[in-house]
Amino acid sequence: MADDPTTEVAHTRQRAFSTPGADLRPAQRARYMRIIGSAKELASEGGYEAVQMRSVADRSGVALGTVYRYFPSKNHLLVVALVLEFEAAARRFAEAELPGDTPHDRIMVVFRASVAQLEENPRLYDALVRATMFADASSAPELDHLGYVLTDLFARAAGIDAVTEEVLNAVHIIADVWMSTLVSWAAGRQSTREVLAHTDTAVTLVFDRLERLQRAG
Repeated sequence: MADDPTTEVAHTRQRAFSTPGADLRPAQRARYMRIIGSAKELASEGGYEAVQMRSVADRSGVALGTVYRYFPSKNHLLVVALVLEFEAAARRFAEAELPGDTPHDRIMVVFRASVAQLEENPRLYDALVRATMFADASSAPELDHLGYVLTDLFARAAGIDAVTEEVLNAVHIIADVWMSTLVSWAAGRQSTREVLAHTDTAVTLVFDRLERLQRAG
């Protein structure tokens, strides 16, 4: 008998994707996180251009070679910082009961909270998003992991228990739209208000289509 596709997708969703730096020993992990924290501080103070590897090393109290041992480039460092930001957000939302009667409503709660973060610290998030735009192949595993984190975050926020292939595709599209709008925001092509409006439209269209597919099935 063929496996239940819902079960297969659920197993796919639950695969363990290692958090960046999770395999380091405690002392190494502490240095790793201190370097990331220093990069975020510099970004908050002066944006993307302020994050220089020498400055990160000086603020972290480590040798420049230590920074490069963990992070081959500035963009790689900032991409990891962005991944950890979204992982932290996913944990916060997983512990909260999101308001809203529909998947659209609940997902938009997540987006509005995320946009509030952008507005609170625009230099930091501009730097983190710009790093994804300029990152090379060395950051591919982290960017793939970011995609999994976002897809799982939005699926859980939607409150959908039976994660079928159709549902997974829907939330994957939403995650792609979210990252695309963030890039537009970082490039100065969209305001935060426009980011929310664009995302709201995408979520509406995606879930309208999903509901039609589910009724047809």
